[in-house]
Amino acid sequence: MDTLPHPEPLLPLRAWRALQSRGVRYAWHKTLRRSLGRWPSWKRRLIYADPRAYWTHRGGFDYFREQEGQVGRTLRAEWIAGRLAAYRPTSILEIGCGYGKLLRAARDRTDVPLTGLDFSRSQLASAGAFLEGVDQVELLLGRGDRLPFADGAFDMVVTSAVILHNPPEVADRIRREVIRVARRFAAHNEETNLSYNRYGYDTAAWYRAQGFRIAESGPIPMDPDPEVSQFCVVRVNG
Repeated sequence: MDTLPHPEPLLPLRAWRALQSRGVRYAWHKTLRRSLGRWPSWKRRLIYADPRAYWTHRGGFDYFREQEGQVGRTLRAEWIAGRLAAYRPTSILEIGCGYGKLLRAARDRTDVPLTGLDFSRSQLASAGAFLEGVDQVELLLGRGDRLPFADGAFDMVVTSAVILHNPPEVADRIRREVIRVARRFAAHNEETNLSYNRYGYDTAAWYRAQGFRIAESGPIPMDPDPEVSQFCVVRVNG
């Protein structure tokens, strides 16, 4: 897959290409995303009420190209992967793996089995292409609040900008599922700010309130706003 960024075509041309490549629903979804920037409450109500539908439309080559065109996104994934590897996990599950950016960075730093789960078929399709030829990576369709795994199935369970997209009751279920399937560690990159497509949570504070020990917590160095950036690792056992 081509990872080099290309100049953005004009908006009408992008809309026409979106219509041709992925149909009316995707084109309409993209138009709303682009046009409702000044009305975040309406943007949340019209296009983000269902995060699963949002990411199914949002995923694909456009999103891949957008993310890969941002150096900061790559530096963040590499930094997070380095921190995960420092705990020497024997297996890793990433919930909400998207197109596999963090999984690929983790593979460069550890040789343990990796599993990526996402509820977006379009994101998983991109992940299959992005991770082609990468060893010991399994990709699965599923929901973070109903994980299809046994208790303690993975040594470390990870989310990166996933829990924050869900309303409080779903966010709570995801965290509890993380605790259930993790043997030793839970690791989270979850910003704390509120916007049209995110609720924002202090994940480390939630774990402390549940009585878990925090191994580390703080902003990601390359994030522009340390006030809302949070990476934490939790010892769920031991």
